[in-house]
Amino acid sequence: MTFLSEPRSDVVRGAVSASARFEPILLALLATFFVTLVGLRGSEATGIANSDDLMRLVEVRDLLAGQSWFDLNQYRLGLEGGTLMHWSRLVDAPIASIVMALTALTGDAALAEAAAKIIWPALTLFFAMAALMTACARTANAAARLPVAVVGAIALWTTGAFGPGALDHHNIQIALSLWLLVCLLPGSRPVHAHGFAGLVSVLMIAIGMEVMPYVALAGLYVTLRFALGFSRAAELRAFGGAIAGSALAVFLATIAPAQWGYDACDAFSSVPRVGGGMAGLGLVAASFARGAAARFGALAALGVAVAGIVVLAFPHCLANPLAGLDPRLKTFWLEGVIETRSLADLWAEDPFQIVGLYGMALCAFAVSALSLWRGGPLRRGHAVAFLSFLAMAIAVTAWQQRGFIFAAAFAILPLGFWIVRLRAAMPARRGLSDSLRLAAVWAVSLNLVWWMAGAQAASLFASAATLQQQAASVSARDYCYTADLYAPLAAEPAGVVVGATDIGAMILLHTRHRAVAGPYHRDTAGNLLLIDAMLSEPDMARAKLAAHGVTLIADCLNGADGFDFIAAAPHGLQAALRSGRPPDWLEPVPATVGEPLVLYRVRP
Repeated sequence: MTFLSEPRSDVVRGAVSASARFEPILLALLATFFVTLVGLRGSEATGIANSDDLMRLVEVRDLLAGQSWFDLNQYRLGLEGGTLMHWSRLVDAPIASIVMALTALTGDAALAEAAAKIIWPALTLFFAMAALMTACARTANAAARLPVAVVGAIALWTTGAFGPGALDHHNIQIALSLWLLVCLLPGSRPVHAHGFAGLVSVLMIAIGMEVMPYVALAGLYVTLRFALGFSRAAELRAFGGAIAGSALAVFLATIAPAQWGYDACDAFSSVPRVGGGMAGLGLVAASFARGAAARFGALAALGVAVAGIVVLAFPHCLANPLAGLDPRLKTFWLEGVIETRSLADLWAEDPFQIVGLYGMALCAFAVSALSLWRGGPLRRGHAVAFLSFLAMAIAVTAWQQRGFIFAAAFAILPLGFWIVRLRAAMPARRGLSDSLRLAAVWAVSLNLVWWMAGAQAASLFASAATLQQQAASVSARDYCYTADLYAPLAAEPAGVVVGATDIGAMILLHTRHRAVAGPYHRDTAGNLLLIDAMLSEPDMARAKLAAHGVTLIADCLNGADGFDFIAAAPHGLQAALRSGRPPDWLEPVPATVGEPLVLYRVRP
């Protein structure tokens, strides 16, 4: 946490009291404890797991069982041969280390996994809070630590990415994105900060390519500040050098030599290695330019060169990776993924969600814009950085709502700084109007308030049908997300299971079977087999399933896939399963009849 400390001026170089020294650590720990405790209580209430969290645990188990560090194939997902995943071992490794250490300590692998589900999200949350506390130190806003900690803890909690069981990469990506923003703020130790920002940029891309907009923005922000004379050459040199060096190091550490030529666009591969390496070295070279014209010329030439390499060598990476999906996958899978809904989709389907998704970020954007335009509670240099990252996150959220987790994270610092500067500007003895104004500022800075406002608006203005749908209480067991439902499936001889995409990870986690379908765009063939079989008439479906050695069908009665299949094909296999008269080539497993997850054996 002290990597980027407060400025070492004559004023602050003296002895610092123990309480002041440990205050940021204590606040970060309290925030972590609060979110973890509330998350534990919330998970007991809902218990509905996220498929990506479950799949991460499957990958961790495979790694601990001896699967190669460089081998990212999920051999039990999809058709024969498995599916090459696009996730990173950089997230598998720390979780596996926690499980391995606790298993050695306790002798109980199940207990170790349960503990890791709590420890890993808590560690990433502490890392995120450390970034926020460092921002207060770097920008000489030590008085803002408490408001930032409170606003930050509530905002990060409402993202849902830091609760117990959150093993997916979103939590570490949020934490890294905060460090990226913090390191680019004007403040102390700018050279060290820019070097760390370069490293963070590479780690973010290596973990998941969905953060590319923020990394690209960081590169543009750093280069423009240098070109306009707002930063020194040493800062640009540190940023570019860190990108070039860490891109090569991460590539060698995570990619097998046999795959060095693999140019995947949805994962860390030769594309970011070549592009990142060239861009990083180019920034180092451009840092030696003298004069505004030379700086702009060198950076423009670098931009053209990098763009040319991408267009000529990797033109396929310029398209939307999901644009080429089979139309059936878009209809029966992608359109049902909640986190990919656009602002237009939300406006048509659930407009009251917009309040919670956008409220906090738009408030922070307005505060930053006013500070930049006519002076306000934020310093201009900080306001520019906040505006840039908030604008990008809000734009990404408008494209796909999952971007809101970054928008909320980027809103924490400007709102926390706003609170403390407003409080400092008030008289020592505040009147009623001052207290009400400060309370209002606190209220609009808390993401929970925006979510509650959206819920209240829905209760007042939403249609009766919408309210009934929102109030419907469907348990984790109803959605086939409890382990007990998979005990009968685990007892069957190891085989190949066709089931809804949403339960693919549960099948892999709780049984030895291969799951044909899963909510992953790389499992195209397996998901298409599920769709084709369920839409086909039973006799045609039998032939399609037999061609791929399917031995079992798992029908989750409340799964969204099933209702879509029945609506599209009233005479298809899915409709036959729900009719109570399954085809004679299927044998129901007696122990599952009447349960939310019904199993059928495929007769030879």
